[in-house]
Amino acid sequence: MAFQSISPERHQLAEGPFWCDRSRTLYWVDIPAHKIWSWRYGTDRYEQWRMPEKVSAVFTTDIADTLVVVLASRVARFDTVTETLTDVCMLDEDRPNNRGNDAKVAPDGSLWVGTMDDKEEQACGRLWRITADGKKTMLLDNVGIANTFAWDEDRQCMYFADSMKGQIHRYPYPLFKDVRDQAPFAVAQQGSGPDGSALDDDKALWNAQWDGQRIVRYLSDGTIERVLELPFKRPTSCTFGGPNRKTLFITSASVGLESQLAEQPLAGHVVAIETDVSGPPSQPFRLTNKTGQ
Repeated sequence: MAFQSISPERHQLAEGPFWCDRSRTLYWVDIPAHKIWSWRYGTDRYEQWRMPEKVSAVFTTDIADTLVVVLASRVARFDTVTETLTDVCMLDEDRPNNRGNDAKVAPDGSLWVGTMDDKEEQACGRLWRITADGKKTMLLDNVGIANTFAWDEDRQCMYFADSMKGQIHRYPYPLFKDVRDQAPFAVAQQGSGPDGSALDDDKALWNAQWDGQRIVRYLSDGTIERVLELPFKRPTSCTFGGPNRKTLFITSASVGLESQLAEQPLAGHVVAIETDVSGPPSQPFRLTNKTGQ
């Protein structure tokens, strides 16, 4: 099983891989380095942009040369030509120790953002739904470490994880409600936590497991169909991309592994591996949708 390194350097905490079909470009972030990265598929062309604070997710939009970024304190538009930021909305203004974490664009074009205590001590994070006009709706409170966003419209559900609890839950969608008092969809193995995920075209969930050195493919009934063993201990997320969207791009962290890097030379890199299944196209954030519908 061959992993190809995609990133030009080792990152501290690479996260949030996002594949753009239109430009055949992979985006990701390095959270503590305050950087957004992009790579044009099949080339040696990389771009990077430094943000004024921690950045945890990045997405294309329906406006040319404009990205939407999840920063520690806010969601903002980023013009890649002028390199200027324009606020969409603030996040947890009343909880200054919180920061944005995992996020993804839902099928309706809205942005779902999870926040967390930056010190990873308190379960004071939230789950927000944000629309183009900057309107935000809080869907969950008292979240530990918000991770995993994936929607299965056929089953009218979405997946969301709290890494602090080690659990992935399946929530109703679009009629969202809190189901955390119910049995979880999946629980990560002891000593690891569910991080970011991707849904494939067979509606199976590929979940990166922090400190587990693996990605687990869960079928829609929660059965583990396969385990992908990785060359690093701390995978952070994954997404499908490439020309036929059968390439799985995986982000990872090197932070906290400084004494183990000789044994894990790809830790902190973004890697790619070919799979036998494809994934759906990624959703851009609909900035031109002013109605919030």
